Amino acid sequence: MTQRSLRRRAQTVYAVLGVLALLGLRLASAWSLRVDSDEPQHLHVVWAWTQGLLPYVDLFDNHTPLFQLLMSPLLALLGARADIVPCMRTATIPVWTLGLALTWWLGRRLWNARVGWVAATLTALFPLTYLSSVQFRTDDLWWVLWVAGVAVAALGAPDRRRLAAAGLLIGLSFAVSMKTTPLLITQLLALGLLGVLWHWQGRAIAWCTWLGALPGALLGLLLPLAAFAAFFAAQGALGRAWYFWIGYNIVPGMGPWTGSRLQYLLFPTVSVLVALVSWRRLRVSTDAVLTLRRLAMFDGAALYLAALLSYWPLLTLQDLLPVVPLLMLGASGTRLVHTRRIGWGFRLALALELLTILAVRPPWRDRLLQRQERELALVLRLTHPDDFVMDAKGEAIFRRRPVFWVFEDIAEYRIAHGLLHPQVRVHLERTGTPVVIDHRMPDSAEPFIARNYLPLQGNVRVLGQRFTVAQARQPVLLPIAIPQRYVLLDAQGRSAAARIDGRAVTGAVALTRGCHTLEVPAAGPYLLLWAPAIRRGLDAAALLALPAQRQAAPAATAEAALQCRQLGATGVLD
Repeated sequence: MTQRSLRRRAQTVYAVLGVLALLGLRLASAWSLRVDSDEPQHLHVVWAWTQGLLPYVDLFDNHTPLFQLLMSPLLALLGARADIVPCMRTATIPVWTLGLALTWWLGRRLWNARVGWVAATLTALFPLTYLSSVQFRTDDLWWVLWVAGVAVAALGAPDRRRLAAAGLLIGLSFAVSMKTTPLLITQLLALGLLGVLWHWQGRAIAWCTWLGALPGALLGLLLPLAAFAAFFAAQGALGRAWYFWIGYNIVPGMGPWTGSRLQYLLFPTVSVLVALVSWRRLRVSTDAVLTLRRLAMFDGAALYLAALLSYWPLLTLQDLLPVVPLLMLGASGTRLVHTRRIGWGFRLALALELLTILAVRPPWRDRLLQRQERELALVLRLTHPDDFVMDAKGEAIFRRRPVFWVFEDIAEYRIAHGLLHPQVRVHLERTGTPVVIDHRMPDSAEPFIARNYLPLQGNVRVLGQRFTVAQARQPVLLPIAIPQRYVLLDAQGRSAAARIDGRAVTGAVALTRGCHTLEVPAAGPYLLLWAPAIRRGLDAAALLALPAQRQAAPAATAEAALQCRQLGATGVLD
């Protein structure tokens, strides 16, 4: 065997080991990294599809539906389980791997295999997007479809079939996220810029070819969204779907750049630099067509990034996912196309990326993920599928929410500026919601939640009140805001005999909304608790041992009288 063959075999072994190590890191991260608030929101929508619920009508969503719909069969197969987030993260690893394979393929076809390997690895470990790529979110599929569309368009002549396929892939990315809009606009700007430069340098443009391929590209682009539009129109919900796809996400005045005008200059500055570099590359190139394909890919990514930093109102790291592979390809191709080996600069960059990930989010530190799983397990244990659970963005995942709106960034901005009134209290009372995950709740709802729900574990609260009766058989006021079945427990967590509204009560009792009177045979601390929680294994004695944590003591206080006046009506004992 020649030395050259041995070197090639060693390179193959190193490549395989590198891919396995990368997949191992990705899997470890999927089962350890903290849960982002967007992940339960997406999973709740996925669950809704499995229950026959209609997004935009039965529950909130401000994304186009393709990703959640595709993931719903897997969620239905896995069922309601506390570790559903890492399970579904794991299911996205093949999609992520496909995106890296497309990056490698682009690099190999437009430059060489060495460029493909370096760009794919730099993309996989890029710290600003690594965590986003691990999380379960629509962007997992969105960026892969965009890169696939760019790859199909860039790797050959612009014939009808090629551009129709590219248009279909981009149309599918629209069906995953409307954030494809700025991607497409900046890509078209880049193509227009390159067309002008191509013309100025005296090169011919195949107008007939482009115009002949345009109808197929437009058809492919429009087909996925048109199919979903037809589906929702058949359900009588096209207007609502269209509003949440587009209208809801457009909020005048929202954005971190509203107080500064310097950022507006970034996009035109980058556009000028891109034009100058592209002009020079085309002039000195020995293969102008190949250079044009490379520049079309890189220029579109550069203009998109500049447009985000200049004008995008709500910039997140996951917005960078579609262009990081293209920028990495451009950077790697510029330096590696004429070399035989990967330089120390790229090796150092890869090492720094890996060290940054391990320093910021080491896979062996998983306390925050475990906390989320414990809270979800508690919610699933205490509630049945027909119970409502109040949460901010769908953290209960497998339970219905009493409020339609979720409290993500856009909703919080709308609430703060009086554009949205979610009326949390009204819906909690209407549905008799027994459990609340008290995180990111509107400020207006927090006092009501604190008065009527007891803290259990983490952010989980259960319907109930803690209070102390100073004297036996002394009538005290018992304000009930949430109509439900309750049980009265003594200091030892045992069911206590009492008289409510003059009737003897032992065990669970249904209390309507209003003010009730309570008499107990002995003074001391008591707990009025949502009755089904006891049957489902809640340790009432441990609950009584917890500190109050913002819990009001309504009985035998002036505050109880005030709450009774606010409730207005007198309660009824069923």
